[in-house]
Amino acid sequence: MHITVIGSGYVGTTIAACFADLGHDVTAIDIDEEIVETLNDGKSPISEPGLDELLETHAGNRLKATTSYDAVPESDVTFLAIGTPSNDDGSIDLGALEAAAEATGEAVADKDERHLVVIKSTVTPPSIETVLEPAVHRGANENENIEVGMNPEFLREGSAVSDFLSPDKLVFGASSEWGTDRLHTVFEPLLEGHDTNVVETDPQTAAMIKYANNAFLASKISLVNDLGNICKEFDLDAYEVMDAIGLDDRISEQFLRSGVGWGGSCFPKDVNAIIAAAREEDYDPAVLEATVEVNDRQPERMLELLEDHVDLEGSRIAVLGLALPC
Repeated sequence: MHITVIGSGYVGTTIAACFADLGHDVTAIDIDEEIVETLNDGKSPISEPGLDELLETHAGNRLKATTSYDAVPESDVTFLAIGTPSNDDGSIDLGALEAAAEATGEAVADKDERHLVVIKSTVTPPSIETVLEPAVHRGANENENIEVGMNPEFLREGSAVSDFLSPDKLVFGASSEWGTDRLHTVFEPLLEGHDTNVVETDPQTAAMIKYANNAFLASKISLVNDLGNICKEFDLDAYEVMDAIGLDDRISEQFLRSGVGWGGSCFPKDVNAIIAAAREEDYDPAVLEATVEVNDRQPERMLELLEDHVDLEGSRIAVLGLALPC
């Protein structure tokens, strides 16, 4: 298949290289000429294990980069991988993604064959119907051959390539059987070699699965930290307690290490975004708000524990280890 990927940031570069490695012909499209040149030279604009090797192998062959949308109507599927940064209130800024969605629609406005535009960016469920689908169809002059789908990413920094090539699950959000089949075709080379769970649903539900996934993990970490704080007050070993509850298969042993809290580029942004989206619907997500509150307090809790052993007044504190639980 010929796949176009709009946006060559962290997600866009990773999926473009991985799609090429699966045997697809990929055109990466970005407005930044320097990034385009870097990709065509077989180098990665981001630091991610395994990515340089994929780009070195496929750049100039299965993978090409450009600033032009000319390849979009010639492709079978287009993935939108544009960043959605946070606004001050926690909601996501859809400006750049909406512009890319409309430009993609314009590129396929005269296409006589069906074309699937897949949102890879992390977006709230309502925004698909109210902002992104209208942007694509507006650009396409309401061409009925154009369909919008959703395929959320579950990539972790530091293991994005392996996460893509060996996923726990794939989520296909489409509005028609044709759209679902097209996504199956895209990922067929991957599914042939892996026993991976595939979730077939509508685009809005697919978007919510991504938020629910990250919100649940962030909440689990905050709960573990809260329980760990209580253990400290009782002068108990929190790790011993967590090791024991991790034996319960309803809980699992993952994400049970209490520490300084969660961070990175995913959890804070996604938890705040789904909280903001819920408030837009006049719903107060009390558990998620508590998840953030516990996490915000956790660095101060670390200092309180440290003060039990040393005098911190006027001290400079070094933190060793900046791994991202995301």
